[in-house]
Amino acid sequence: MRRLSPLASLVIGLAIALPSRAQVVSNFSNYSSPFTTEFAAAVGRPVTSGILDFYDTDMFVGGARNVLGTWGTNPADPASVNRPTNVGSSTTMFATQLNEEVDIFGAGSDIVLNIFRPFSLFSIDVGHLYSPVYAPFTLAPINITFFGFGPSTANAVIQQVFTIPVPTAIGGVQRPLLQTLTFDSRWSMMNNVWWFQSGSSGTANQFTNVNAVLTPEPGTYMLTLTGLAAIGIIRVRRRKTQLSSRA
Repeated sequence: MRRLSPLASLVIGLAIALPSRAQVVSNFSNYSSPFTTEFAAAVGRPVTSGILDFYDTDMFVGGARNVLGTWGTNPADPASVNRPTNVGSSTTMFATQLNEEVDIFGAGSDIVLNIFRPFSLFSIDVGHLYSPVYAPFTLAPINITFFGFGPSTANAVIQQVFTIPVPTAIGGVQRPLLQTLTFDSRWSMMNNVWWFQSGSSGTANQFTNVNAVLTPEPGTYMLTLTGLAAIGIIRVRRRKTQLSSRA
């Protein structure tokens, strides 16, 4: 049987040793319920989906409800009319009060002790929260700003602004429609990403399909690469020794 070269062994070892960067979509399907439901989303009790933790904030301000909600899936639930028409098998989440902040952390982060699991954020689906079928007002375009910081930004806060247009009315009724918001390359290795629920009912938002991946810090990669390089050097030297002994 032919043996792998040291270089091939190193490449394979690197592929095995480095953490997987497969993207994971947090779509909250495990929170789906026949009727509109609220879930606690306070410190120590996040809504966890995929590799991410979600909080309804202000986390450290007294009086905040710290609750995220989902619409019901049963047509008998009057609020279910607010589910986006293109939600598919996903479930949308939303802050249950206007002006509330929604925070995203890597799953398992200890936000009290400032121990974070960095993640790269690629995209999120966002839509209007209500429909005039359920509440008597007219939807308006959503201007939403995302904020974030992490190792890739040297802990400086960055932001990106999106505009979500009003969905086209069908049969004279505007139903919520999810739009995919794509983040630029700056949103890698983030410790925390957040945005604010609108202060106006006509521009309130719901969200799902948060596309992200956990990203180890550069030091983790350097340690792994150093170790694998050392293994490669040892194998090369051993090979040379074997060849010398045969000569």
